[in-house]
Amino acid sequence: MSVTVVVPTTLERPTVRATVESAVAAAVASDPRAEVLVVVNGTPPSSDPLAHLGSPHVRVIRIPRRSAPAARNAALDRALHDTVLFTDDDCRLPPTWCTDLAASLRAPGEVAVAAPVRAEGQGPLLAYMNHQRLFDAPPDGAGGARYVVTANCGVRRDRLPHGIRFDDVHFNNAAEDADFGLRLRAAGHPIRWLAEAPPVAHRLSGAVAEISRRWLRYGRAHVRLHTRKLHPGTALGGVHRWYAAMRHETERIHRCFSEIPDPALREAFTAYDLILGASFLIGYLEELGAEWGRPLITVDHDKLTAGWERVAMWQEERLIQATGAVSTAPSTEVSSVTPAAPDYRRFGVAAGRQLPVPEWCGDLLRSHTRLRHDGDDAVCERDLAAFLRSPHPATPGPTAEALHRAWTSCPGGVPRDADEADAVLRGAGECYREGSSILEAYLWQRPLPGSRA
Repeated sequence: MSVTVVVPTTLERPTVRATVESAVAAAVASDPRAEVLVVVNGTPPSSDPLAHLGSPHVRVIRIPRRSAPAARNAALDRALHDTVLFTDDDCRLPPTWCTDLAASLRAPGEVAVAAPVRAEGQGPLLAYMNHQRLFDAPPDGAGGARYVVTANCGVRRDRLPHGIRFDDVHFNNAAEDADFGLRLRAAGHPIRWLAEAPPVAHRLSGAVAEISRRWLRYGRAHVRLHTRKLHPGTALGGVHRWYAAMRHETERIHRCFSEIPDPALREAFTAYDLILGASFLIGYLEELGAEWGRPLITVDHDKLTAGWERVAMWQEERLIQATGAVSTAPSTEVSSVTPAAPDYRRFGVAAGRQLPVPEWCGDLLRSHTRLRHDGDDAVCERDLAAFLRSPHPATPGPTAEALHRAWTSCPGGVPRDADEADAVLRGAGECYREGSSILEAYLWQRPLPGSRA
């Protein structure tokens, strides 16, 4: 069974040629009949980065509209093979990628698979993103994935239910893969999670301005999963109140990363978590206000981004002073910044019981954003709750007690490394980012076996 590898692109990213070359290598290694289908969408630049590629396995098609979901749909229609694997034009594929995904899709009844993604590039922000596994598809609570992430997924076109395609009307370059996977699961087709597959490398600059803009886009798109598509469980309740709390340093609402031994790195990870969390919520509130027809927030994005950049620069300078240098080596561990690996015996006990939101975070949000509402917060929250109410009941996530039981069931009472920590929480039905936040708060007064402050 051969494969078609799909790479949607506008040909603008400098990484696209290297992505296609890694796709060719992985495709040919799986089957000499495999193809790499590059879908150029929109008006391409005057210079062609794929010129003189010289591979008979590459086929280029063009669609006039700039739309990643439309490009993926065109590929599904025109692929030579029914096993269709998706990646993005800023990714580097491992040599066995096509073989691993295609082998799983051979199983009877298998329709879709998803596998890990790791950020590759320079700087501690990307190390934080890998520690949090931010690009991995979240678990569905039954051992699979809740949806696919198009940087690393595959489908059997011949087994897709009629009408299941990427939505190119309500989404463009964010959340269309989540919508696709949620609709696929709603049609009765679970998504297999390939935890042991080598991760795809997502090549990013590591600049906080670029990453925070990406999280703004994710927040805006996430709103549409509920307001436009009515996916159960995708609405965020209390988001107005949640964001308001971030503007006041008296509230303890953030991760402290107590599992990180190095205090400078721990503080940097806390800063990045706050920046990306605030960016997501701002995007969510902006889009929700547009959908609601009642603005909820006004933002000076230029000044806020400049503030994020100052904080990130300060954190990097502190890390350099503390460690001597910030390594640029790609890694799936925190060691891309420092040799210190997470120590889960510290988890939940090392950072102090009450750690306020850093003063810089509240200052930046109060200075450059303004929450808008008519009347008091209680009225706004009530109206928002009514607007966000899903027509379908959401499946409740695992409780803190259930996560704690899974966590302490590891040999020795704690996970040995980041991979085991991720596997434990996924097995309990929660992704590492959300599960670790729940556990860290739960464990303040419940030290783990052998834990140390």
